[in-house]
Amino acid sequence: MQKWLTTTLAVFSLMLIVTSLQFHSASSQIFEAPANQKIIEARIKLDEAFNATVAAERAGADVSEIAKQLNHALNYTVEAEGALSHGDSEQAAFLADSAIQLLNEISSQIEDLRAQAGTGRLIGLVTPIAAVIGLAFVGAFIFFYGRRFWSRRREQEFLEMQVKKNTGNAVQSSKEVDTEKGASEEKTVIVAVLAGLIVVSALLVYVSLMPPIPENFAAVYILNSEGKANNLPELLVLGVNNTFSLRVGVQNFMGRVEYGIVYVKVANGTILRETLPEETVMSFERMLTNEETWEFPFTLTLDEKGVYRVSFELWLYDEMESAFVYSNVKSGLWLEVVAET
Repeated sequence: MQKWLTTTLAVFSLMLIVTSLQFHSASSQIFEAPANQKIIEARIKLDEAFNATVAAERAGADVSEIAKQLNHALNYTVEAEGALSHGDSEQAAFLADSAIQLLNEISSQIEDLRAQAGTGRLIGLVTPIAAVIGLAFVGAFIFFYGRRFWSRRREQEFLEMQVKKNTGNAVQSSKEVDTEKGASEEKTVIVAVLAGLIVVSALLVYVSLMPPIPENFAAVYILNSEGKANNLPELLVLGVNNTFSLRVGVQNFMGRVEYGIVYVKVANGTILRETLPEETVMSFERMLTNEETWEFPFTLTLDEKGVYRVSFELWLYDEMESAFVYSNVKSGLWLEVVAET
């Protein structure tokens, strides 16, 4: 009887354990699906917010603060993806929700910025026109009052000449000459004022609507762990220093805000080939405003002997393609890994 009870309890305990494991697996899958969906939603909203930021900047808005907030939302999203990959679905869902909430707030701010930028741009377009109209009024004022002043001066000179002892014919001839000169001078003044207004108007419109086109470029550079360009790692010894650290920098001089990803690729060049197969081992992403420099630490371990090329490729988000496109900008270094002697 006692043996039967022991066997029954053992079977019952085993059933409880199996049921508990099944429930845990089912609940984990239940949580994982919404977390993954939320991460996808956060990624979609992130792309939409970046596109709206680009549009706002083109309209003349300062998007530096928006870019900082977008990077916070991006960090939440990346952390959510990391938590999900480690099986922490609840934390992943929480981080994705935080990113979505922040992105909703950012979208409202972007709309306000874009509206303000549109008003500012309208003012910028109206200002040169108003300046031209003002110059026209000033020119007209100077012309008409200058003409009256000039006429009075000519009349005074004419009266002074009448006082002189000259014959009637001489006086009449002098008046005719003065009248012709006055008409010629008036025409000259009119032409000069109109020409000046046209030139000034054209210059104002050109300066306001056609700013100089800068030379746009992006750059990727590598520094050692101390932030210096020299003494980069070259020779690594297994078990001694085959884990190395760098600082990687990205400079944005594209004339606009950019959404960039740096893909870290490792190629085994022990056997020389025309095209070395590369493996993407890491990626780093960030929003960069124009003329911003971004540096991040990088650590990698190489566990096998050989010659390796480590490359850092910059990919930029193309809002027209809705995808990241290789920018043809990269940096890298060659490393040799040897066994300890």
